[in-house]
This record gives sequence, structure tokens and C-alpha cells, in this order.
Amino acid sequence: MKTINLLPKEEKIRDVKGVILNAALVLFTIILIALVIFTIFLFDVSNYLAPKLDEYKMVNMQLYNYIIKLNAYNEFKEKVKTREEKIGSLQKEELLWSEVLNDFGERIPKNAYVNYIEGSSGPFYNFISETGGEDQGNLKKILFFTVGGYAADYTDITKLFVEIRNMSGIGEVWINNISKNYIEESGIEVLSFNISAYLDMSPYLEGLGVGEITETPAEGANGEEDFLEMEMQSLSE
Repeated sequence: MKTINLLPKEEKIRDVKGVILNAALVLFTIILIALVIFTIFLFDVSNYLAPKLDEYKMVNMQLYNYIIKLNAYNEFKEKVKTREEKIGSLQKEELLWSEVLNDFGERIPKNAYVNYIEGSSGPFYNFISETGGEDQGNLKKILFFTVGGYAADYTDITKLFVEIRNMSGIGEVWINNISKNYIEESGIEVLSFNISAYLDMSPYLEGLGVGEITETPAEGANGEEDFLEMEMQSLSE
């Protein structure tokens, strides 16, 4: 015989909140474990990379020091090269006083007499050795020689002035003083003079690359002599 249960069946009610809470708890636990593992991994990586980083820093410092030394060596090399060029220029353009004196002796006018001539190559060589990238406007004149003596009149001094100016390697020529003197033995009146000649530095400076020299065109010989003679006569009056 079949029995029939007329009582209603019990329905199971799911606890949704509990399920969500458990899932969140499990997820949090997994994340926490992952963070711990990741932290431990980072710590190990940091311990491994720290010595490597110190090594890289040391290598960078050595490279930086090497670059500084290399730059210093390059600067020293450039200075040596510049000095060699200057020495070569000096050797090539050596001042030969025998040629200078011979040229000067041939240019002395008939009625002019030279008592002394003083000159030195020292200032020239010192100037060349010290000249580098110096500003052209600050370059000083180099005294070549100074000559003193007697002449019969202003025309002879003027001729000597022009002849000295026309000598090779001469830049500027200055008459320092002219005075009247009386020679008792001969009973004649003469003019004593003192003239300074300066070197023409243009060829040397152009060879060293210091700068370009602009030269002022010289006046005609006759016009220059007349002008100088008038100036000297005006000074003596």
C-alpha cells in the first residue's frame, strides 16, 4: 500500500552574505600571502642588486676620473703642440744680427755718424713664447734696437729715419730726441739724435694665428722726408 506525505517539503535557504564574506576572506588571505611573498622577493632582489649598484657607481666614478684625466691630457697635448709650433716659428724666423747690422751699415746717410747701436732678441723671443690667444688690442710693441749718433742737419736725420723704416722686419720707428751740440775740436755745430726701431710683428702673429694685422700704407719717401724735417725743425725751435 502506498503512503502519501501531504506535508510540504522544506526548502534550503542559502546564506549569500556568508558566502560573499568567506570568498572575500579567502581572496584577502591570498592577496596577503602574495604580498608577503612579493615583499620577500623584493628584499632578496634588493640584497642582490645593492652590491651590483655599488659596483656600477664605482665604475662610473672611475670613468669620470678617466674622462677628467683624458681632458687634461688633451689640453696638455694642445699646449705642447702650440709650443712646438712657436719653437718652429722661432727657429724658422731666427733673428740674425749680422744681417741686420750689415743692412743698417749700408743705409747710413753720408753726413750721419753712429756712435752706438743697442739691441736685443730677448724681448722678441719672450713675447713669442708668451703669446697665445691674447687679444690683438693688448699686444705691446717690441723694441728691436736703439741707435744714437750725430748728423750735419735735419735732412740727414730724416734720411736715416726713412732708411731704418725701410729695413726688413722693422715696424715702427721713433725719434726719441734731437739736440744741438758743438764740437770744440772741429769747431762745428752738429745735431745729436737718438732713434728707436720696433719690430714688425705681423708675420709672426699671423703665423701663430693670433690675429690679422692691418698695415697703414706708407707715404712717399720725398713727402715723408719733408714732413719729418719740418717736424724736427719745429721741435728744435
